[in-house]
Amino acid sequence: MQRGPVSQFIEKNYLHFNAAALVDAAKGYEQHLLEGGKMMITLAGAMSTAELGISLAEIIRQGKVDIISCTGANLEEDIMNLVAHSHYKRVPHYRDLGPTDEWELLEGGYNRVTDTCIPEEEAFRRIQKHIFKQWKGAG
Repeated sequence: MQRGPVSQFIEKNYLHFNAAALVDAAKGYEQHLLEGGKMMITLAGAMSTAELGISLAEIIRQGKVDIISCTGANLEEDIMNLVAHSHYKRVPHYRDLGPTDEWELLEGGYNRVTDTCIPEEEAFRRIQKHIFKQWKGAG
């Protein structure tokens, strides 16, 4: 099997301690798949902000993962990003914001999550009616 550039780099350079354990785990995963095994990925925390869906979509298409278990936050963030990403507002110096700055963001329709503001109207309100309909239908 021809190894890609990332695999080649890892096999050449990840030789000791936890790096070597990563190589061993990757080889075990590969063997598991070759033997017809299934794989589950579990996620906790806000990983969707790293555009993790791009990586996950590809490994799902390739049949390398069969189940994903994640927190609701990951799903929510992906949905918000899908419908409103071009309206997000970055706040690089968010640690320096005072109460007045926070209030101005809120009054401007932005919900701040660390260094990024999610726009209320473009994200939450745009999908609210759809989610509410699903929620009512489930009852």
